[in-house]
Amino acid sequence: MLRPARLSRPFMPRLSQHIIQRSHFVFSLLLFAFFPFRPFPSPVFAATVAAVIDGDTVILLDGTRVRYAGVNTPERGQPFYEEAKRYNERLVLHKKVRLERHEPGRDAFGRVLAYVYAGNVSVNARLIAEGVGHLFVLGPFGHYREWLRLQKDAQRRHKGMWAAGGVPGPLFVTTVHADAEGDDRRNPNGEYVRICNVSGGPVALQGFRVEDAAGRRYVFPAGALDPGYTVLLLSGTGQDMTRRGQLLFYWGDGPVWNNHEDTASLFDPGGKLIDSFHVQGDVSE
Repeated sequence: MLRPARLSRPFMPRLSQHIIQRSHFVFSLLLFAFFPFRPFPSPVFAATVAAVIDGDTVILLDGTRVRYAGVNTPERGQPFYEEAKRYNERLVLHKKVRLERHEPGRDAFGRVLAYVYAGNVSVNARLIAEGVGHLFVLGPFGHYREWLRLQKDAQRRHKGMWAAGGVPGPLFVTTVHADAEGDDRRNPNGEYVRICNVSGGPVALQGFRVEDAAGRRYVFPAGALDPGYTVLLLSGTGQDMTRRGQLLFYWGDGPVWNNHEDTASLFDPGGKLIDSFHVQGDVSE
């Protein structure tokens, strides 16, 4: 391929160099304005919390969204959502906190995964201990035994969501991702329901079932789920498997969920309704 001749710098007029350098500078400013780059946080860093989204998600002063690792709190519309959010606000809002990044660093929604400390208080652990959050394990996790003990203690004392009329367990619907990326018909596995074992021991899934608002149902055929771990029920087809402790099942009937509004109902093997999750639009975990 023939390439156009290129002048070396010594023969380039000074005015042209100045114009080119200035153009590069202006282009860089425009690029930053439209595509701002935020450096990936170092493994341990300090920051001020500017806003609290819910019980397990905050926004830092520089705009970084942080999702607490190892814990999940109720979503909007679920029991104890407000209590968890207010408790989180008391711990961190407008305060300087220390964050320790948790691998893999970010979640599927681009949020930084971290352990957060307000002074000497582990915010993640305190949410579990006070019964406004539960153990939530999506990968390698060094605090498993300690935080499971905190959860069991909160359940024994009927604190927060474990009080009468709260979360009955042993399973809890943590999210319904109803709107897959792109065309749901071409990406049915972009839809999913995530269910967590919030009890103190393994749960045999056989016979538990999930239903949508239209009455379509999926019955889990088998599987044992450890405390704090989740099962992901995807709407399309695939091979049921275990991945990093998580169980993956495929409904095989996707797309299933109504993108605008739907309800996932979870029943135990005896047919008792133990949880439901109403979704309007998309929901982050």
